[in-house]
This record gives sequence, structure tokens and C-alpha cells, in this order.
Amino acid sequence: MQQVTEVNLNTDGASPGGANTAAVVKAVKAFLATLDDAKRKKVEYEFSDNKARQTWSNFPATTVPREGIEMSDLTAAQQKAADAVLQVALSPAGAQEDADIRKADNELNSLGGQGADGFGSLKDYYFAVYGTPSTTQPFMVQFGGHHLARNLTYNGDKVSQTPQFVGSEPTSFKSGGTTVEPVKAESTAMFGMLAGLDAQQKKAAEITSGTFDDLVMGPGKDSGVFPTSEGLTVSKLTAAQKKLVIAAIKTYVGDLNSTAADKLMAKYESELDKTRIGWSNNTGPTDENSYIRIDGPSVWIEFINTRSQSTPNIHYHSVYRDKTNDYGSSKPK
Repeated sequence: MQQVTEVNLNTDGASPGGANTAAVVKAVKAFLATLDDAKRKKVEYEFSDNKARQTWSNFPATTVPREGIEMSDLTAAQQKAADAVLQVALSPAGAQEDADIRKADNELNSLGGQGADGFGSLKDYYFAVYGTPSTTQPFMVQFGGHHLARNLTYNGDKVSQTPQFVGSEPTSFKSGGTTVEPVKAESTAMFGMLAGLDAQQKKAAEITSGTFDDLVMGPGKDSGVFPTSEGLTVSKLTAAQKKLVIAAIKTYVGDLNSTAADKLMAKYESELDKTRIGWSNNTGPTDENSYIRIDGPSVWIEFINTRSQSTPNIHYHSVYRDKTNDYGSSKPK
């Protein structure tokens, strides 16, 4: 069972800025205005409630209860207003990924294997707001559920989109006659980055400290202490190979609104030669427990093909963190 231990966070995270805070504030206020007092009480928290802010997970809400209001408790108009917040805060690709992950959860529910866990695109997802939405004071928008966590912290021009979790079970399915693959961009880019290495580089990139059956810095891992860096230093890659690393990072950062995402990518690219890439267990896109890591001075990304609980195939877990800006905080106090 996941344990959530409160960590005291500060508010001076190393964000390069570019946040569309005014637009997000407007959207959040519009959503809150649709709620009666009882529903607002479920949505609104103090910004200082660090334990609640850290209560996110990849597990279903029946396993790890969430803060906030269950989306199925909202009217259609209120759900639309909540989704509008995410559409403003995220890029079109990020908002679509959220919708597709929820569709995957609905598909998982239809398979019947763990339907009793409450899987479903509305029932298992929650929305919360921490602090008063403001262009000058810090606040946070939190949305998530099974295989999804958006923790969007704003402080003036600064924004943090981490910790961020995306996953999908099943990894591919049909919806309305169309194939849906919620985490295809991340999977393709991460495995493409590995495939671009030659045999010697691949050997140098192997993480030898252990093997992994899930993420190392997933939910509940908010101490700010990251593993010792392992793998192949990006400075040893060719220009073409470096582009594959950048492309992989961008599939995560690019979920955020474009202006802030572009500024953050510029920061990560300036640190690229000090960044390492690594793998463990297996490297095949469909192999169980294939594990890939990007570990920089700031950026931290993990991707793993983990065993499915309700289908015979693997499914995806992936986490993105910023060592200098998780929850808009430079480090735990």
C-alpha cells in the first residue's frame, strides 16, 4: 500500500517562468462559480496543506483515496468547466492525453477484470484547488486518478507541472472505431532514444545498481532525495542522438501550455550534457519490465512496462519530476 508522508515544501522553485497564470486563474474561478457551497468545500484546500497536495497516485482511488471532488459528483456543466481548466493549463496534446487515459480506464472497466475497483472515466478521477487562485500568490490545481496525476502549481509567472504521472492500461484499444494509445508519444520517444544507441553505448547506459518492477520516484516519494546518477552521459552522444533525448523529454514537458513549456525545455537543453540516460531489465517496447530513465541536474523521467493486472499484456507507468521545482518548491525544508 502506498504511504504518503507529509514533506514541508517552500515556494521558491526554479521555474524559468512563462506561465499563463491569468488565464488559468480565470478558468479556475469560472469552475468554482458553478459549485454550491457543499461542492466547493470538497474542492478547496489551504495551499499549506502539504500532505493533501502530495496525496496523488497511479493506483485507483479505491486503493489510494484522493483529495478533492469526484468528477462523477459534478453535473455535466461543472465537468465541462473543470475540463476547461485543464485545457487552459495544458497544451492540446496534454489535455488530449488526459482524456485518453480516462478512456483507457473506462475500457479497463468494460473488461470486467477489476471493475469492482471503481474504474471508469469519471468515477475514478478527482479535482482539487489549493489556495486562492491569484496572479500574485501561490495556488495549485490538482487533477488525477488511476494512471494520471497533474499537479500544477502557480506562483506569479512561475509554474511547476511536476510531479506528473501518466500511464495506460490497456496501452492500446478501440474507441468509436478509432485506435487510442494514450501514452504512445512517450513510449515511442523513450524507446526510440534507446534504439538510437550503438552496442557500446547501450552497454554503458545500463543501470547496474539493481532491477526494477516499477518506478523509483513514483507517488509517495517526495523526500527530494534522488538515486545516485547512473547511465550514459549525454555529452558522449552524437548530435543526432542528443536530438532523440530532447524529443523524449519534450513529450513530457510539452504537456504544459506552450510558452512555459518552451522556456523549461530551454533550461533542460542547457543542462543536456550533464544529463544521463539509462535502462534496466529489458529494452524491448513490448517486454515486461523494460525500464528507461532520464536523469539530469533538474529533469527526472522514468518509464516502465509493468505487468498488467486485468489483461495479459504489459501496461505503462511513467513519472516526470523536476529536482528543483516539484510542487513549485526548490527542495523540502
